[in-house]
Amino acid sequence: MRKVVVNLRERNYPIYIGWEIFEKFPKLCLSHKIKPHVAIITDTNVSSLYLDKFLNALIKNGYKPEPIIVRSGESSKNLSTAMKIYTQLIKINLRRDETIIAFGGGVIGDLAGFVSATFLRGVNLIQFPTTLLAQVDSSIGGKVAINHPLGKNLIGSFHHPVFVFSDISLLSSLPKREMICGLGEVVKYGIIKDRKIFEIIENDVEKILKPNPDVLLEIVHRSAIVKSEIVEKDEKEKRLRMVLNFGHTIGHGIEAGLNYRKLKHGEAVMLGIVGESFISLRRGLIDGKTFERIKNLICSLGVKFPKKLLDKEKILTHIGYDKKIFSDRLNMYLPLGLGKMKFVDDVKFAEIEKAIEFIYDL
Repeated sequence: MRKVVVNLRERNYPIYIGWEIFEKFPKLCLSHKIKPHVAIITDTNVSSLYLDKFLNALIKNGYKPEPIIVRSGESSKNLSTAMKIYTQLIKINLRRDETIIAFGGGVIGDLAGFVSATFLRGVNLIQFPTTLLAQVDSSIGGKVAINHPLGKNLIGSFHHPVFVFSDISLLSSLPKREMICGLGEVVKYGIIKDRKIFEIIENDVEKILKPNPDVLLEIVHRSAIVKSEIVEKDEKEKRLRMVLNFGHTIGHGIEAGLNYRKLKHGEAVMLGIVGESFISLRRGLIDGKTFERIKNLICSLGVKFPKKLLDKEKILTHIGYDKKIFSDRLNMYLPLGLGKMKFVDDVKFAEIEKAIEFIYDL
């Protein structure tokens, strides 16, 4: 089992990563002094596969888990679902010094994290991500949120977990599309900081999708290091941490334009990565060869723009509500090459429009 530590000023927390480490989870809870009464927030997909096993493992170690199951999918990440969870937490009498376990993918991590940050003004949180996207990205860094009809993740907070626990063997049950979705965030890390990650995906994508334990462990571990190092330097996203939003300005616009349906988050982010790399190309920040590598890698994963369902005007409307916009300018990190980025604060909507026109025909 590998361990990455997120070093923050107020406190540190570990990320545990390994293959078939499921049974170690209760012992880690004990070592972190997690009290016996815990709430497990999960979804219908994960609960059907793993909840019984999870409950049994906790009960054997003296825990009293209370499962709360929500409908799977992005449509559950809203205030209405959060209110239903609050009601259940009140009914089971979860106390302020007790813990919520987010057991699922990115939607559950964000939703359960938001509930954990706000219930009783904050209770303990453990992130147990079960998808590639959640293991490499959303479970790390403390950003938790729910969606608003006018934009994704507009209502949220910063609430760090006691620890993150990633058993990558659980990824074996994921459909290929879910694995590709997770690769969107992994590709992002390869572009913004660690070009070795990008090269591993270029050379070993089939091994990742199988999944191959050694290759998958390597990219999850390297991704966790990249994310944790950036979070340590800029916990509250004043500037540097915004580099993690690469691909997300356009990607979130696409998602919101589709009402968070038809495309998964990682697929939208990959389209956003191509679009925002196109802006960098047109500005002369990256060369044509680097841009082609980025575009070709994403296209090789089969991600396509849903042109029959979405027009560019709708995307631009939703980007207008993006939380990364201060005053009337779009702030964005753009690639200078694999592993190098530049912050710019003058991206115009006309540039976004050209980028959307480009990815429209991918």
